[in-house]
Amino acid sequence: MQRLSSPGKRFILLGIFSCMAAVCVAVMAEVGLRVMGYQGAPESTTANIRPIDDPVLNWRYVPSSEVRVGRTRHKYNQAGFLDTEHAIEKPHTIRRVIVVGDSATDAGDAEWEGMFSARLQAGLGRSYEVISIAMGGLNTPQEIHLLEKEGLVYQPDLVVLNFILNDCDFYTEYEAFLHYRAGKDSVIGLLGISIDPNYKRAIKSSALIYFVKQRLENAIGLILGKEETGYIESIWEKPENRRKVTDAFDQLQRLSKESGFPVLIVIWPVLSEFGHYKFQSVHQWIQNVSEKRGFQTLDLLPHFAPNSYRDLQVTAEDNIHPNDRGRKIGVNAVLKWIQSKNLTE
Repeated sequence: MQRLSSPGKRFILLGIFSCMAAVCVAVMAEVGLRVMGYQGAPESTTANIRPIDDPVLNWRYVPSSEVRVGRTRHKYNQAGFLDTEHAIEKPHTIRRVIVVGDSATDAGDAEWEGMFSARLQAGLGRSYEVISIAMGGLNTPQEIHLLEKEGLVYQPDLVVLNFILNDCDFYTEYEAFLHYRAGKDSVIGLLGISIDPNYKRAIKSSALIYFVKQRLENAIGLILGKEETGYIESIWEKPENRRKVTDAFDQLQRLSKESGFPVLIVIWPVLSEFGHYKFQSVHQWIQNVSEKRGFQTLDLLPHFAPNSYRDLQVTAEDNIHPNDRGRKIGVNAVLKWIQSKNLTE
């Protein structure tokens, strides 16, 4: 048997020591991130939802549950919403604001204190009670349906509907969501490589890997500089999607008249180049159909426009969800609107 030369031995030993050092660094980084409060992805993003018998919205979040993603902890109340607890009985001295929305309201990147509803509550003070019934992934018809089924019991004095420009699209459905997540769990997205879902869940549970993945995706987005707005353009070209909005607003108008609450439609812009914004006509259309039904409107585009859209994104690949700075801008605009209407008196 031919013996390895001294340089060959040194090369092998160097490789072994390098691998051992890399493993030690990775373990130390994993421990350090967890000490700082970071977590990996949840074992299953479908573990926190449950099916219900409802033809319009057949799933809800699990009441009194908790989900940790990265450094963020989400705690759901007894009603199954990302919110504090609220009694059904309404105090005589309190005005109630119901906030309706999807994942832009039910913010995935923020602790409760940084979310839209919590910031609005802090700004309005003790004379108001802000109640969130937002759920990620809903379209406008499902949001209004949820308001009727879950929100009206709180006897709102004002309903704030956060309208995102993808809210005219498809209905989220329990089985379809399970199928979608199963597909995502079987592929490494950045590499396009198939993987056993069990292995991927184990990998994503690492705080280090999840931390690096999020920042790598954001860096790629910034380097490529893409503005993926084609999806938004395509859904607004379909007449059936506009009908979803008008039908839902008709339903909201009926509820508003029957229960006697005013409605504020807050129109959130797509996070793209504001100097050459493509969706002003869509904003105007939403405003027109809203005000035709007696709703108040607040277009946030003028409030966002003085900023670089990159400064308002959670990640460079996400042009829908505003980050903490964007949520502050939105909340401050809503507070000024309420003050201008003397709703705090």
